[in-house]
Amino acid sequence: MTMSTPRVAGLTVYPLKSAAGIAVEQMPLDDRGAVGDRRWLLVDGGGQAITARECHALLHITPRFATADRDGALLLDAPRHTTLTAPVPGADAMARPVFVWEDATLALDAGDDAADWCSDVIGRACRLVHLDDDASRPLKRKYAGPLPHEARRVAFTDGAPLLVLGLPSVDALNLRLLEAGASEPLDRRRFRANVWLSHLEPHEEDRWSRVTVGEVTLGVGSLCTRCVLTTVHPDSLAQGVEPLRSFADYRRTSEGVVFGVNATHAGPGTLAVGDAVTVLEPR
Repeated sequence: MTMSTPRVAGLTVYPLKSAAGIAVEQMPLDDRGAVGDRRWLLVDGGGQAITARECHALLHITPRFATADRDGALLLDAPRHTTLTAPVPGADAMARPVFVWEDATLALDAGDDAADWCSDVIGRACRLVHLDDDASRPLKRKYAGPLPHEARRVAFTDGAPLLVLGLPSVDALNLRLLEAGASEPLDRRRFRANVWLSHLEPHEEDRWSRVTVGEVTLGVGSLCTRCVLTTVHPDSLAQGVEPLRSFADYRRTSEGVVFGVNATHAGPGTLAVGDAVTVLEPR
């Protein structure tokens, strides 16, 4: 049984895909997902997305929003570098086809200065791009749960508009690791959720199909499969074997190891820390 009413314990926006996140108290949602979330991307010369899975240095890039609406210029900081100010590219910017997994969409190039700064930070040639307002990357059915997915679009996320994870799930994982002899718990930043929940059982979020968070309805889609990025320390960038080794013992499915859930919002609204979660429909 649930200990009490689940609540939003934290909210995180990731303006640049695979870079550090920004903790926020409120999270406005537009048609793609959290406003300002994964609207910027680093790509190689062929337009393929560069992520921290293969380029760990991305985790050391710390973004800040230059405007209160989270829709303007992006400020980027990194160790031993001056701050980069990246304005949103104008209509005259070079449009580039870019590829996130198997999806192709259109993005606007942020210019040579931004490319030089980002290339120097991550140690390989890249371009910084911003999602074109008119770009259409379709939402896949598996991320929407019981909600309609047709005519919906997403940003540069791995696929779902939102990732939801209960902090008790993180605590349960860390208890396993500590009992197995780990020297310290894993930082929740490894799991890159947008919505962090408290006051629920470990993995209770797995059992939901449709919920309200405050006044926003979410369809809970597929369980989130996890990759090697979870094994990278967000500060030291050292790579180990956990949590994937432990996940293989108790979180394995036919799709891979899973932790947290993918979710889609029914429409624009605002999530806030402290919002209550009401389960409308179990899985």
